[in-house]
Amino acid sequence: MKRRVGLLLISLLIVLLMNNPVMGEDNYLFQMTDPQGDEYGPGTYIYPTSQQFVPFEGLFDLLNFKVKDVDSNYIFELKFTSITNPWHAKYGFSHQLVQIYIDNDLGGATNVFKKGANVKFDPDTPWNKLIKINGWNIKVFDYQDKPTAKDGDISEAEVQILDDQQTIQVSIPKKKIGDLKAAKYYLLVGSLDGFSYDNYRPVVKEVSEWKFGGGTDTEFNPNVLDILVPEDKEQKEILSSYDVKNGEFAMIYSVGSKSKISSKLIVILVTLAIIIIIPTIIKYKKELLNFNNK
Repeated sequence: MKRRVGLLLISLLIVLLMNNPVMGEDNYLFQMTDPQGDEYGPGTYIYPTSQQFVPFEGLFDLLNFKVKDVDSNYIFELKFTSITNPWHAKYGFSHQLVQIYIDNDLGGATNVFKKGANVKFDPDTPWNKLIKINGWNIKVFDYQDKPTAKDGDISEAEVQILDDQQTIQVSIPKKKIGDLKAAKYYLLVGSLDGFSYDNYRPVVKEVSEWKFGGGTDTEFNPNVLDILVPEDKEQKEILSSYDVKNGEFAMIYSVGSKSKISSKLIVILVTLAIIIIIPTIIKYKKELLNFNNK
């Protein structure tokens, strides 16, 4: 009986390890690719006409997102099709506005921290921490912070463009974010505009020199150009789910860990397996030894 229970525990352990969100390679806690060529929001958005947006494609096209555990820091890597710096931002990229909403604790919120993105979040996955990334500053907020707060700057943050000239790498102290071993993420990519709500460049109906086209001229179409999407959903479907008539924002869904107790469960199963299997092995060896001595 004990042997059967032990085998069952080992089988469950193997399944959990295969589905664990922790990517063992190079200490990656999470990594996900995103389709190329989907920086169009719900499928209709068009680049502004200003030459500052050359090459008019790829600037907001997220290709890959990685979260890495390194000593006392978390390293976030965001790979885009193209990165340019026409406005000489100190971190080497002018256009990208990235917001990473993180669910890594109890409680949280399902609305955006500040008005601007024009989206809402899945009520089953409220967020606790927000990382705001642009070419001039890195900020971290808690969901309980006041949106009017001007602080949040992370002076310890380190930012660089990697050698591929496509990847933004941001290092943030763990103490500013909390545990990410079983975190879920909402990742929003917009176009940085220092004069608009939460720095999201607006998307309107008719494209212009400084505004994206393909929207609705209302406050309900998303100002988000690219997102990470769960495997069972489509970006076009998600970002077009807003309802102007009923005043509803598009609902975004998280990616990442499927279970916040998976790591603890693995530890419990390993412990149980050891408790059950080792005595069984010892007993089996004794029986085998007694048999050989007969």
